[in-house]
Amino acid sequence: MNSNGTEDLRVQKTITAINQAFEGLILTTDYEKITVAELARCARINKKTFHVMAGSLLR
Repeated sequence: MNSNGTEDLRVQKTITAINQAFEGLILTTDYEKITVAELARCARINKKTFHVMAGSLLR
């Protein structure tokens, strides 16, 4: 997920939290075993928020 700097501050913080959570999980968990629920828990966001933000992955 990349932030282009024009998003709301809350969006920027959420994207940063997801990126940091993923970076931490990838060090301890096989990629195939990382779940959305686990990623959301580590990022301290709701799973629904993750799915809304996942659109940023495609940009």
